Amino acid sequence: MSITVDFKKKNYQVLGNCIVFFLMFAYIFLFGMRAVDVGTDTEMYHWQYTHYNEITYGTDAPIGLVFRVLNIFSEDPQIFLFVMSFLFVALNFYTLKKYTNFYKSNFFLSVFCLISLFFFESLGINIIRQGLSLAFFVLAIISRNISPKKKFRWILFFVLAVCFHFTSLIPVFLYLLVSYFKKIRLFYYYCLYLISVLLSAASISVLSFKDYFIGFLLLDERRGGYLEGNDSSYSVGFKPQFVAFNTIFLILFIYLNKFEKNDFYENLLKYYILISAVFYMMFQIPFSDRWGVMSWCVIPFLFAPMFKVYQNRISFRATFSVLFLMFIFIFFQTR
Repeated sequence: MSITVDFKKKNYQVLGNCIVFFLMFAYIFLFGMRAVDVGTDTEMYHWQYTHYNEITYGTDAPIGLVFRVLNIFSEDPQIFLFVMSFLFVALNFYTLKKYTNFYKSNFFLSVFCLISLFFFESLGINIIRQGLSLAFFVLAIISRNISPKKKFRWILFFVLAVCFHFTSLIPVFLYLLVSYFKKIRLFYYYCLYLISVLLSAASISVLSFKDYFIGFLLLDERRGGYLEGNDSSYSVGFKPQFVAFNTIFLILFIYLNKFEKNDFYENLLKYYILISAVFYMMFQIPFSDRWGVMSWCVIPFLFAPMFKVYQNRISFRATFSVLFLMFIFIFFQTR
């Protein structure tokens, strides 16, 4: 498919749509019909679903409502996993379709980018509520820029993102902040990115400033416990592999931004830089990769221009991109 994009200058969207349709249902059933021992949190969700009346939810009250509604139809926890998987996969694929149609990128190759990245499986099987929350978040920012006049729709998607996982309030806030102060030059974001890497390497993290987060901690004691940094079962400290991963993609996106030249792409790039900086400042706390996915979830969309058809000149972008993504996939599968 990448060769036809680069050399034949054709997208073959019909064929691509058929393949994606098959992939979508394959992943829905793969994630949704998994056994209880597959995934770090699957057993916990089974227990929560069958004991939903015994749980104190706090900021997770919307998920309690989902448990209650689904229990009307079935007491089998598998229905919860299947519904969550259907929404997660379908929303991601739908958003990519919406985005690639608008920017005339190859849909199938953009989906290939998404499923080849190591975090896609983790979001679909392990941290499924955050996965669905981020799917709504990305759908919201795409809808906001493609259909800005349909405010109710994209605001609803932002609200749903926060409802399914309260921490999505942070990416929602940061993206709206970037959009509001869109006149701030990219140069300052680059400086912030570099500073965050240096601070993280020097073991300066959010723990150094946790006293300023008292208000946030009071909202949810469980999530506030993450800032204590005392979970010995999870490796904490500077993670050069994640810095390298985000930085490689950042360099590529900076290159693409020179050709895209539109406010939406630049704002998405600014968000990626800002949330990556936040991610690096979380390295000293347990489960910092759950902050990493807040940046990784926009990678397929920032990457999509690599799969455009360039009619007037020879391009090796799509072919190079597929080889690059294959390397990334193999690298993380063999670690």
